[in-house]
Amino acid sequence: MNEAAEPRETERSGARERASRRRLRPPVQRAPLATRELVLRSLDVARAGKLTIVVGPRGYGKSTVLGQWWQRLTQQGIAAAWYTASDLDREPDVFLEMVARSLAAAGVEMGDAMRPKTGDSPAATMLDAILLQLDRDERPIVLIIDDFDRVDHPGVARLVEEMTDALPDWVHLVLATRRKPSLAVSVLRTQGIVRIIDPAELRLSDAELGAALGLPADAPELAAIAEQTEGWPVAVQLYRLWRGRMGISARMPRFSGQVDEVADYLAEQVFAMLGEHSQTLLTELSPFDYVEASLADYVRDRRDSAALLEEVEAELPTLVQRTESEGEPAWRLHPLLSDYAQARLNRSPDHAARLHRRAADWLWQQQRYAASVRHYDLAGDRATMVETLGGIPFILIFLTYGAGELRAILRETPPEVLEAQPRLQLMAALAHFKAGYFGEASNWLRRIRESSGGYLNDPAGRDSQLELEGHALDLLFECYINGIAPTREAEVEKVRALAPDLPLFWAWCENTMVVMYQMRGDLHAAHQSVIRTRETYQAIGMLPFAEQHLMTHDVLVALAHGSLKTASELAAATLRRRGAGGIEVTVTATARMALAAVDYLRHYRESAADLVRVAFDQFGAGEAWYDQYAVSWPIIVDVAWRRSGLPAALRVIAELRTRLGNQGLLCVTDLLKALEAIYRFRSGGIDSAEAVTRTLAVDAGHVPWRTRDLAMQARILIDLARGRVAAAGEGARAMIEEGRTGERLVTMVKGHVLLSLVRDRLGDEAGADEAMAAAVHHAFAEEILSPFVEEGSAVRAIMERVAKRAASPLEQQHAETVIRALKAKPQYLSPDALNDRESEIVAHLAEGASNKLIARRLGLTENTIKFHLKKIYAKLGVSSRKAAVARAQEK
Repeated sequence: MNEAAEPRETERSGARERASRRRLRPPVQRAPLATRELVLRSLDVARAGKLTIVVGPRGYGKSTVLGQWWQRLTQQGIAAAWYTASDLDREPDVFLEMVARSLAAAGVEMGDAMRPKTGDSPAATMLDAILLQLDRDERPIVLIIDDFDRVDHPGVARLVEEMTDALPDWVHLVLATRRKPSLAVSVLRTQGIVRIIDPAELRLSDAELGAALGLPADAPELAAIAEQTEGWPVAVQLYRLWRGRMGISARMPRFSGQVDEVADYLAEQVFAMLGEHSQTLLTELSPFDYVEASLADYVRDRRDSAALLEEVEAELPTLVQRTESEGEPAWRLHPLLSDYAQARLNRSPDHAARLHRRAADWLWQQQRYAASVRHYDLAGDRATMVETLGGIPFILIFLTYGAGELRAILRETPPEVLEAQPRLQLMAALAHFKAGYFGEASNWLRRIRESSGGYLNDPAGRDSQLELEGHALDLLFECYINGIAPTREAEVEKVRALAPDLPLFWAWCENTMVVMYQMRGDLHAAHQSVIRTRETYQAIGMLPFAEQHLMTHDVLVALAHGSLKTASELAAATLRRRGAGGIEVTVTATARMALAAVDYLRHYRESAADLVRVAFDQFGAGEAWYDQYAVSWPIIVDVAWRRSGLPAALRVIAELRTRLGNQGLLCVTDLLKALEAIYRFRSGGIDSAEAVTRTLAVDAGHVPWRTRDLAMQARILIDLARGRVAAAGEGARAMIEEGRTGERLVTMVKGHVLLSLVRDRLGDEAGADEAMAAAVHHAFAEEILSPFVEEGSAVRAIMERVAKRAASPLEQQHAETVIRALKAKPQYLSPDALNDRESEIVAHLAEGASNKLIARRLGLTENTIKFHLKKIYAKLGVSSRKAAVARAQEK
């Protein structure tokens, strides 16, 4: 891979970005058509529902009338978003990104839903973020998606159905499509939330026909024109152009009665009226949706395209539309004219192939990879396609634009090309991995390794790239699926040795080691690795998406240290940045998860578990790694146990075990075993708890530190209950030492608490008080509470003695806080306590979600949410959503 070929941020703001932005406004016609008042009135009336579908074949004026409506809504101060869909938007995450961008362009604050690049936020998470922002806006919003038929595939259709069902009442969705969409339209109709504007309603009325042609309503020729065109807007436009050239006395021939025949004749006649250079221009540019002058010049190998396009726009003002992005104009041919011109082009297949080939080259240079592959395929140039894809920098593309871009490229790649190219198969394995299919992706990678002789044989002759990328993916997959291992450094060094002059892969290796160091508990090394990774990304001058994910490591390292104030400040700063529209949903999810974890550590509130669960659910199947599980699920399991006892805790563990088993994520397995052991023990099942602990390893060489902490706690508590006091004391001291040497404050505090319990069992009151005082001494600065309260009443008597003899007022104050928390520990199954479902609903209320969005998230009906809210209000003694959140957090 040639480092010089790596695109920098300034280059990525060129044609690729303009290609997206220009589709966020309706195209403009130089000669505006007559205002379609009747259809506009229908659209206004339809806004009372949720969804309008404007359906009709090409040329029925769908885009024109919706463009008029968009303009009118904008002038009225209504937020009107526009998005013209493309065939290349069929990936659900890409489709939703364009939806979010269109809403942002209309002035709707998108927060987490708005991302600067494709990134890797999963579609369900992105849709949730969009709906949440729309919930918060509370003003009339119209979202128009033009050319929806181009993205009407199962994944996108399901998203649109979900969106339609969950949209707030003040948001109206409009789909313009050439054919009936593959939505459950009949169901939506019975619910009274959809209005369909069909071709009959889109036809021009006699009055509109006269206005379009500049004729009085009683002109005798209107009846004949209406009969021959059937009010088909594009046929009328063509007739007007034809009549303008041929003169008022010209007569159209008689037709068989098929309106398509009239339109085809008029298109041919209008096209023939153009000069030869204009005909050639339109023919050569007909395969492209939008034509920039630079694309046209490159494809035609000329430098006069802009002037010629402006000339044709002036000649055919209703059939050639213009749009601009960053001052760069682009032109769009009316589909009827484009189809006619393409038919002419297809008569010269060699010339057409040359144009597609040159377009593919230009698009590849502009990093519009999927579109480029499509044009190589249309050119029939399999050899050039294979050569180009054989050198694809797919890891760079992934880090720059995300896995959605990889999936779009793969969708355009012929299967036989994919099967013959191991580097493309690596790309497919990475895309599969990022979708959360870890086990399948790992098996795929193994097959590629075997078939290529250990990544050494590439049919395209790029053996060194195949070897480098294969080992880089091996490293990534092993790290995330199986966790830490003594061989990881050697694996990293192998990748580094294969990429001595490629900073991108240095960052890849360093980023992988960040995860390794965090899992091992070597937090100083993790912090230094984050710094080196960030410096590398900054030196390369690119990859804002990749840099964002380093923010999650900053937060997680601070949290692991027990630096709760720092973790909170970093997380809060991350959430403040989202308003600028530049933070990934999964990054802000980590920030919210960290804030909830801090709340749990400091206050031991049950509501922290609900907030953690909401944050964790925002991660996609392929986005959460070990740390997110290890931070979140111990809190979720603990609160489930506190609320409803062992059966609830075991249900939560079984739920997660099933999820991880389906994904093939192995590194969390022992974490769940350790949690099971702890809560079986706390529920009196010492025998079953001990049986589980026998299957657990605590070797620091291959067990993540959070798993090791839980396993050590379980063993210490069981040893203590079995009377193996010496072993329990040895385990507690080992825990303290690990916390001290690893600079992990919470581990050290928990070790001292457990050592205090051990000494208390031995009758060593002074020793027990000394150990508990040490725990308080280490905990008070960060206000750490949960390691004490988790152990229940056994801690209280010792803590009361410590509070009387505390070394400082601050330590005394913290000891008294622990005592109050122990006294206030809620009684299980209190009639006034919120149950799991009610607590979960309050957590969603705290985020600002509406009843409708909460219902969607939890898979319930809106009426069920309302029923739960009544019970919540009654239990908490409040009458509003905000008050319910505040009271629940107090409790």
